[in-house]
Amino acid sequence: MAREPQDPIARADATVESGASFAFQSQQLAYLREVARSATFTEAAERLGVSQPALSQALAALEDRLGEPLFERAGRRRVLTEAGVEVARFAGDVLGRAAELRAWLDARRGGSGGTLAVGMIDAASLYVLPTTIRAFRTAHPGVQLRLLVDTSRALMERVRRFELDLAFVIGPVADDLTAQVVLTEPLYVYAPAGATEHPADAEWALYPADSQTRAGIDDGLRRLGVTPRVMLESGNPEVLRQVVALGLGWSVLPAAVAEAGGLQLSTRRGDPIAERTLLGVRRSTGAVDARADACLSLALGQ
Repeated sequence: MAREPQDPIARADATVESGASFAFQSQQLAYLREVARSATFTEAAERLGVSQPALSQALAALEDRLGEPLFERAGRRRVLTEAGVEVARFAGDVLGRAAELRAWLDARRGGSGGTLAVGMIDAASLYVLPTTIRAFRTAHPGVQLRLLVDTSRALMERVRRFELDLAFVIGPVADDLTAQVVLTEPLYVYAPAGATEHPADAEWALYPADSQTRAGIDDGLRRLGVTPRVMLESGNPEVLRQVVALGLGWSVLPAAVAEAGGLQLSTRRGDPIAERTLLGVRRSTGAVDARADACLSLALGQ
C-alpha cells in the first residue's frame, strides 16, 4: 500500500494561481519537482511515498491545467520538455519560498525571528529600558528590533493602528489596550544649586502641558500653592535637568535623572509632589506575540 506523502508541502492542498488563466495545487508542483530531481518516475514515486499511477495522474492533471505538455517520450523514459523544465524550475522556487515562509512564521511564533516594533517615551529610552533592550538583543539575535521614541498619546495611537507591537508609556490607558505596570517612580522638585527664591517666584522648566506627566506635576505644585511660571517645556527629562544645572530655572524630575552624572543640582526639595507609572501596553485584541511577551517580561524583571 502506498504511504501518505511525507513532504509537508506535498500534503498541502493549497491552490497557487497565476493570473486568470490557470491554477494548480502545491502538491502537483512538489510532484513535478521530485520528478525533475529523479532518474525515473518510479524513483520519484518511491521518494514521495505515493504510487506511480497516482504520480502520473497528478502530473497529467497539471498538464491539463497549464495547457502545455510537460513530458515527452525518449525511448522507454519520459523526459521534461522545454516547458516542463521551466515549470519545474518555477516549482522549485515556489516551494522553496513556501518553506522559507513556514520557517519565518515558526520563528516568529517562537519569538526568535521577524520584526518587533517597540515604542517608548523619552524617559524610558534614557534610563529605564536600555538594559531591557540589550538583554532582548542578546536573547533574541534573530529578531529585528525597531524602536520609536514619541509621546505617550502618540505611541498608544500607533499601537492601535498596528504600527507598534509594544509601547512603554505613561498612563492612563484606555480599555482597548492592555497595560502592565513596569515602574512607578516619584517626582521631586529640583532647584539650581544655591537657589534662594521661593518656588512661587521661580521660573520653571517642565514637561509639556499636554503630557500625561505634566498633569500630575501641576496638581502637586498646586497643593504646594505654586502656579509655575513656565519658561521652557520639553518631554526629554535630560533637557529639563540641564536647565536646572545651568541655573536657568526649577523643575520636577525623577531622581534617576536629576541625581545622575556630574551636573550639580540642589538636594531635592522635600517629599515627592507626584508620581508617574510607566506601563507596557499592547492591543487588547492582539494575537499572542512571543517576542513582545519576552521584551515585556525583561522590562518587568529589570
